[in-house]
Amino acid sequence: MVFCIIAAVVFGILGIFSAKYRAYAKEAFRCVSRTVTFRPCDTEFNRKMKAKITASLMKRSEKLGRLVYRRFELLSWLFLASMIASLFLAGLGGYNLAVYGNCNGPESTDICILNPEGASIVGSSAALRPELVTEDDDPSTGSGNITIVEFGCHLCPYTKKAEPVMKELLKKYEGKIRLVFRNFPVKRHRLSTEAAEASECAHEQGNALYWKYHDMMFEKQKELDSINAFKALAKAAGLDAARFDECIDSQKYLEEVKKDFMDGQAAGVYGTPTFFIGNATIIGPKSLAEFEKAVNGQMIRNEEINACVD
Repeated sequence: MVFCIIAAVVFGILGIFSAKYRAYAKEAFRCVSRTVTFRPCDTEFNRKMKAKITASLMKRSEKLGRLVYRRFELLSWLFLASMIASLFLAGLGGYNLAVYGNCNGPESTDICILNPEGASIVGSSAALRPELVTEDDDPSTGSGNITIVEFGCHLCPYTKKAEPVMKELLKKYEGKIRLVFRNFPVKRHRLSTEAAEASECAHEQGNALYWKYHDMMFEKQKELDSINAFKALAKAAGLDAARFDECIDSQKYLEEVKKDFMDGQAAGVYGTPTFFIGNATIIGPKSLAEFEKAVNGQMIRNEEINACVD
């Protein structure tokens, strides 16, 4: 019975590609269906597969073949247990991916194998170099002695997903933290460089208007499919339309966007969003608790430094 369950799954998958395995899968499913309805398996499938497997092993090692033959039932149970555990972990990874944006859970910054494109992540957080991160002259919001530098892409859905958490964090730590947004256009997203240029053109008209435009870009992210869409959004945000249009048409801030991107690369940034909070780094959209942990850790470090100075 146990082996038949395993065989039904394995041969069912292999049967997609081979008629030989489809026949095995059919026998295995029949055996399982009869057993669960308290009828004897009439295909001798279990014995046939046992003989086939052990015969193949004995050609290589008689000792190993005999061991497998004697412990076939036990090995079947162990294999079934490992298969169930694997399915559970895969399901858990899928749940974490859907809820937290990372299949490894809310506290992890490791690569998620279920989502190799997630947040454009292709590497290890160990490669990040926070000591090379600067604020430059990029737009900021909030005030405080702890600065969070975010490298993000306005057309990246993962950068968008992190926005509500950042707003909640800024509200909770009002007067204690400041957020700086630096452009890191991801080439996979069409017009990502143009979106970054558009944000710089908005910043030219003032910090308050920049953040209004910044928020609206994420709200209308799916609609930003042309330069005209960026222009229309600028008008809706209350920007000087003529000035904005001239700015984006002339690619006035293309070099500034390139500088942000190169600074990010120099610091080891390989995906968006990436956050630098002192010596701590967070990759991808994470829970509020994860950001709080990083901010609180930096507060403790600042207190220790001040104590040493005193």
